[in-house]
Amino acid sequence: MRKRMTFVGIGCLAIVVAVAAGIGGGGGSAATAAPTARDVTGSITLAGWTSGGSTEGQLLRQVLAGFKKKYPKINVTYTALDPYQQNMLAQFAARKPPDVFYVDSNDFPDWVKQGLLQPLDSYMKKYKFSTKPFYPRLLNAFKYKGKTYGFPKGFSPLSMEINTSMLARVGGKAPTTWAQLRALAQRMKAANIPEGGRPICLQPEWARLLAFVYQNKGSLLNSSKTKATVVTPAVRDAVNFYVGLINSGLAGTQQQLGAGWCGEALGKEKAAITFEGNWIMPFMAEQFPSVKYRVYRMVKNKQAATLSFTVSYSMAKASKNKAAAWTLLTYLVGKPGMTTWTSKGLELPSRKDVKLKVGGRTSFIRDAPIGRPWQFAPGFSKVMTVANNELTAVIEGKQTVNGMLAKVQEAANEALP
Repeated sequence: MRKRMTFVGIGCLAIVVAVAAGIGGGGGSAATAAPTARDVTGSITLAGWTSGGSTEGQLLRQVLAGFKKKYPKINVTYTALDPYQQNMLAQFAARKPPDVFYVDSNDFPDWVKQGLLQPLDSYMKKYKFSTKPFYPRLLNAFKYKGKTYGFPKGFSPLSMEINTSMLARVGGKAPTTWAQLRALAQRMKAANIPEGGRPICLQPEWARLLAFVYQNKGSLLNSSKTKATVVTPAVRDAVNFYVGLINSGLAGTQQQLGAGWCGEALGKEKAAITFEGNWIMPFMAEQFPSVKYRVYRMVKNKQAATLSFTVSYSMAKASKNKAAAWTLLTYLVGKPGMTTWTSKGLELPSRKDVKLKVGGRTSFIRDAPIGRPWQFAPGFSKVMTVANNELTAVIEGKQTVNGMLAKVQEAANEALP
């Protein structure tokens, strides 16, 4: 998973993998998810942001090796692009996009509206490709006007991580509600836990705050994504709760705690509680193996909700070998490919029929059905820049909550058609 991990370095390299696929321009059995291996040959390109030297890169090479073994007639060239969005837009502009590529859920509204992605429904029907194993919310993130333009290759939801020794020192149980979270933080603060830090670490960004907005039955947009819903009591109360934890000394930002992100604050034991995705687990194991913590389900208020960060494999509308591209795409998101891809737990399976080979991630998986994709409407990248800047100003005491919400609402209305 690329997003929300500021510590991840992304390399830029090309991995050429001779892989075979069996998709045929006009052939293939309607009883299988892709044409048979003898039907198609050719060369296709695959693009993402995973560098070959990383653990993710090693996993992707394993997946592609499995594809090569099953489909020995298709040559796949993989390229890691950095910065990804900028390079992909340049390739789209040159009309030379890769055949198959990553699409972040937040980029999807823009790219699909611009007509850059190939709808997959005719292939799904022809080859009887079932989408039932995918978690519905994740799959729906890549649908537009009733058509499917990609399949989620995995996901990373937010859950709650707590230092278990600090929790034990106050005789506490893991909170399940906002009220319990505040009460636990108050007990920790009274006991000077953690020493020199604050009970909770909260990142000053909407990629964390929005989970609390959803828990309060608030939103930034209506269900059809045609109207901004920022200036509402539900959103205001969620922001006041989030910022109030910081203002009262029950929480601190990573900057206030002397850390690069809240996972590091947990590792340095400058915070006892944080809200991060499953990417925190390999980080903690590598950087802070002696720190004891546990992952719990997200807290709730009016309802249970969390954020899920997901990315699809999609096909370029301009692809010259769509049969081979479909075969590769469906292998990558199929049960064998996804089993290998998620085997280290860096991303979690977006398919319910793929079982994890690593432990400690039960809470993440249990929150999959309530995860809301990090996704808005076309042109919303500027809106979120405004939203994050305004949130920082609120935390620093330079802006009011009502003032922030008014500016975010204005920016949202300007972005909407």
